[in-house]
Amino acid sequence: MALEKMISKLSKQELIDLVLELAQGDEDIHKKLEYKLETPNDEVKASKQLIRKYINENKRRGFISWRNVHSALQGAEMVLEKGRDKLVNDEEETAIHLGLAVLSVVIDMFQYTDDTGGEIGYVVNKSITLLKDASSMVLLSSQHREQGNMFDLILNEAMNKRYDGWNDWRLELLEVCTIYSARISARKKLEQTLDKLYTQVSTHSSWSSDYELQLIKQLQLKILERNGELEKAQQFILENLQFDNFREMAIQKEIENENYKSALILCEDGEEIDNKYPGRVKKWKQYRLQVYELQENIEKQQEILLEFVYDNEYEAYRKLKELYSPEEWAKVSEEIFEVFENQSGYLPHVYEYIAKAENRSDKILKYCEKSPSTVSELYPYLIDDYADRVEEIFITYIQTEAENAANRKQYRSVCKKLRTLKIACGKERFTTLVQELKEIYQRKPAFVNELEKVEN
Repeated sequence: MALEKMISKLSKQELIDLVLELAQGDEDIHKKLEYKLETPNDEVKASKQLIRKYINENKRRGFISWRNVHSALQGAEMVLEKGRDKLVNDEEETAIHLGLAVLSVVIDMFQYTDDTGGEIGYVVNKSITLLKDASSMVLLSSQHREQGNMFDLILNEAMNKRYDGWNDWRLELLEVCTIYSARISARKKLEQTLDKLYTQVSTHSSWSSDYELQLIKQLQLKILERNGELEKAQQFILENLQFDNFREMAIQKEIENENYKSALILCEDGEEIDNKYPGRVKKWKQYRLQVYELQENIEKQQEILLEFVYDNEYEAYRKLKELYSPEEWAKVSEEIFEVFENQSGYLPHVYEYIAKAENRSDKILKYCEKSPSTVSELYPYLIDDYADRVEEIFITYIQTEAENAANRKQYRSVCKKLRTLKIACGKERFTTLVQELKEIYQRKPAFVNELEKVEN
């Protein structure tokens, strides 16, 4: 603010001199000022030249390394800044031309740039945002002919071959086109484009193609919603329940309208159809739980929450416990422990979580026995009731770690555990174990050295 006040006191000539001095001392400032102040007849052409100039200056043998990406994009950033200025000055059509100028050059950069930092993607997203904002203004302020021209420009850019392999951005550009769908001719052309694109993608069978098909359908839905055709939109959702986003929208609508029976049918059908996709099945069960909560159906809530507990979900345990009386819960919690204990392999983290919450040191001990490495953290819960057993687990665990240690970093890790043993089991047991390890590994001087350090 102090600098702003100082500058405001300068005369016009002093300001000119200052700007010229800064521009002469910094080539970047010179270029930015020149571009910002020039008003060439063909701004789009000049903008593309500026973008390419920075890109070419940062190429090395036809490639742009991640270190030079930021510098290479400075021209594009300047053009986007000018595009924003155009919006402020009600020149939205020029802003669209400038946004497309950036996209048409920058998208091609992916072919020869290491964009590890995601800077190209950031500029692409800024360009699309500019197009969205400018298009909304065009629809309000421009003549029909100009609206049609802007729509055609964006549609043609979206369907350009440069977006083959970058389908997310193609579809984002097509989403910008939905802004113009209030115009009959634009809507018809866009719907035809989306139908054709859907047919093309349908010929492939993969996760990515399924995802793309769903996005296309969402754009078709957006056209209906933008034009206030809400009944058609709802019917369209029901016709496309094979896509999880559409099924989710349908469920949410039924819940909103308190049509709980219909919502449950949609959830149950989803669970059956998506049985090969655990994430989706879990989502439909979560919606079922939401419906059962609204219906105050305690038994069904208990059923699903119990499934979630067995799926290693911590929060489900808290909710489940609240649905039982203390007497009932004592029996249910015991059954939960038994189910986990009868499973093959290790005990899941939720077992430890519940054992701690229920203050069950006997169950914490079981968990520790199955996962000896946890003794360093869990001994405070066990030491009062199971001191001897803690000592046995701790010593066996440290001995195993020592046997597998092969370098100084691992030796230090063993010694760190010895320090914890000293706190948990006392100095006498610590000293005895250190001496035993020094004797066993006397031929490993680095290990002995670390043991002596911890001993002293």
